[in-house]
Amino acid sequence: MANPFEGKQDTTGGKAGFAAFGELTSDKAYDDETLKDNPGSPLPFPVENPPQEYIEGVRQIERPDYEGIQLQKFKDLKKTCEAMDDIFEREFIDVINFKKNEIATIMQEAFDAIPDGAVDPLANRRLILPGATAPTTGIVYQAGISSVSYAVSPDPGGGPDVEIFGAKGQIFPDILAAYHYPVLSNGSHGETDLPLANGTYISVSSNGIGGSGEYKNSKLGIGESVYHSGDTDYAGAVGLVTSLSSLGNFYFFGQVGSAADGSNIDVVRPGSSSAISDLIDQINDLRSNLRVRIGPPQADNSSGINTLRSTKLQDELAVWYDEAGNRTENIFDFQGGIDSLVGNATSISEYNG
Repeated sequence: MANPFEGKQDTTGGKAGFAAFGELTSDKAYDDETLKDNPGSPLPFPVENPPQEYIEGVRQIERPDYEGIQLQKFKDLKKTCEAMDDIFEREFIDVINFKKNEIATIMQEAFDAIPDGAVDPLANRRLILPGATAPTTGIVYQAGISSVSYAVSPDPGGGPDVEIFGAKGQIFPDILAAYHYPVLSNGSHGETDLPLANGTYISVSSNGIGGSGEYKNSKLGIGESVYHSGDTDYAGAVGLVTSLSSLGNFYFFGQVGSAADGSNIDVVRPGSSSAISDLIDQINDLRSNLRVRIGPPQADNSSGINTLRSTKLQDELAVWYDEAGNRTENIFDFQGGIDSLVGNATSISEYNG
């Protein structure tokens, strides 16, 4: 398109318009070139009139699909992390929570075995008082211990019976939690999106709805690091754990003498104390083995999955930046500026201030 200010440069407005039109036209041409699949091609020959053999050889060169190679590299690393998360879920988390369910069942059966409408139950059938210090079990959300009414005490003066309360805690599932960056995980490319902004924890599971982008089908493999989150260490994800449905309650029965072992549960349900103790030992073994497989920072080794996961994050970042550069629109409405200059060329050229 011809410059509409050609021959109208005897005013300050005409001179400025002529220069502005040239600059916008150049900027648009450059930006249009960046939108092509192979910007800048074909490259100029290094010398004038090169031999035909050279020309033929250049034409036959196939440029590697660098973005495709990078994407596949990321997908391969993601798939390995996904595979390990699946193993962690099936071989550890699911088994831990199955055993927690068993404990919850034992506890409910024991609680239900306290006679209905019990009046001043014998001391060896009572729960500890809600205000007492509940022992740490490793399977209870300790900060959420509350009270439950389970018996009554008659008023000696003939008034209404007084309820007797005991301590109980909720048993939540153990989970895998990943620390991730939503913009990066979702493949978002909004104007203000930064790939490593607003990092947060997310529950990792093969069940339920995934995210978007590469994680639209499953959140397995997501994030820069994965953690085991359970009652002995929530690893920053306590909110994710306690937002889940409880598996049941842990009722804190009293004990013989000063031993804080809750052994009085055996009075209402024989064998419960040792059964629960064995299940907790099994859960702790599973947790320890899981953390070794996860690696730093939950275990001091270099062979855990988090070492590989950090490499995956770097390749995921490279893909994000590749995609961020694949624009389909101009970064600025250069054509609109050009059209404005063309439509107002006469008025602008008449200005001489």
